Amino acid sequence: MGMGLPSFLWGVATSAYQVEGAPDNDWTEWEGLERLKVRGTRCGRGSGHLERWRSDFGLLPTLGVNAYRYSLERSRLEPKPGEFCEDALAVERERAATLLRLGIEPCVTLNHYTHPRWFWERGGWEDPGCIEGFRRFTEAAADALGPRVKLWVTLNEPVVLLLGGYLGGEIPPGKRGFRAAARAFEHMLRAHVEAAAAIRERVPDAQIGIAHNMLEFAPERAGHILDRRLARVADRLYNTALLEAIATGDLAWSFPGEGRMRARIPELPAANDYVGVNYYSRVHIRFRGRRGAIGEYAYRDPNGRGLTDTGWEVHAHGFDVVLRKAALVGKPVLVTENGIATGDDRRRCDFLREHLAVLAHRRAAGTPITGYFYWSLLDNFEWLEGFRPRFGLFEVDYSTFARRRRPSADVFAAMGRWFTGEGAAGEPFAASRT
Repeated sequence: MGMGLPSFLWGVATSAYQVEGAPDNDWTEWEGLERLKVRGTRCGRGSGHLERWRSDFGLLPTLGVNAYRYSLERSRLEPKPGEFCEDALAVERERAATLLRLGIEPCVTLNHYTHPRWFWERGGWEDPGCIEGFRRFTEAAADALGPRVKLWVTLNEPVVLLLGGYLGGEIPPGKRGFRAAARAFEHMLRAHVEAAAAIRERVPDAQIGIAHNMLEFAPERAGHILDRRLARVADRLYNTALLEAIATGDLAWSFPGEGRMRARIPELPAANDYVGVNYYSRVHIRFRGRRGAIGEYAYRDPNGRGLTDTGWEVHAHGFDVVLRKAALVGKPVLVTENGIATGDDRRRCDFLREHLAVLAHRRAAGTPITGYFYWSLLDNFEWLEGFRPRFGLFEVDYSTFARRRRPSADVFAAMGRWFTGEGAAGEPFAASRT
């Protein structure tokens, strides 16, 4: 993928808050609001990873991975604006060094949904000052971790944060307004540009990108012209607006019935070395035409396979669709997340075989895919769903924080040997249902 990185990155992913918790960030505050409690639970210590990260890192070689994606919790590293905790930075240095000793490339995410409380008190992503603030945070992180860390994700799923936090009011900052969302979107992308520049000053051979959540959108009624049109509108809103901005530097974003915006960020294309893709499912769209509710979306189960524990359809063909779209940007594609929430590990094994068959097909067809990260190493706190969904290759007993390897971990490791060229020739898997 880049100088010093494996030719194909094979890894698993986590995020700091979901496996560690944090005592003083926006999500701990959000969970505490009576009207917004997350399914009656609090993240607390997450999966206990803060105390167990060394032993958890010891699980990684058993999966045959050569990379591990994880995030920094800004509220720990920068508890007050511009004031950095040296102890917390030292822990991050130790983590990166430990991964390298294990022969595993660290992939560091700077923002994975959570923020210090003071971030919102100062205006959050709507405040232009957030751009310089994000660069300052990135400089501290890159000073601490460079040159150990060559692979960086600046922002995880910015469109999801905007839709959930600025338009849906479901996650911090809990707003409902397109104008604020549009300002935040532009500032997030300008912050990405500044962060990329700060990293490259310290790690010239760094590979930098954004992890973009992508969905396949399908009309609820295939023969209904307005359903089909709305599916295209949703695809642009959710998927392609950001991709086009990365490709051209022109951000054109609109939400039916809410508003539209344009911004020119000429430095944006050069600030991305790859396109990160997070893919989980397909959504069906139905036109409604009512004021404030032009359409509605739902996860369907047309093939009768059963939805996942998060209520999502398993649809491997959509993985092919979004990978092809991401490749149109003209940059390498890195699968930064792909996974399933299920208590039935046989379904996880099937999911891996089906989606990785798609990945192998895309690569054989010439799509420049440079790596794959499964979500997740461990069961974890799943935002609005709490601890019920189980994504991990390792099960977590939340009463004791004990880890138990699932059979899907063996399937994942076997596939990795093929993708990284360490296994026998020929595909060790087949997709029976896509």
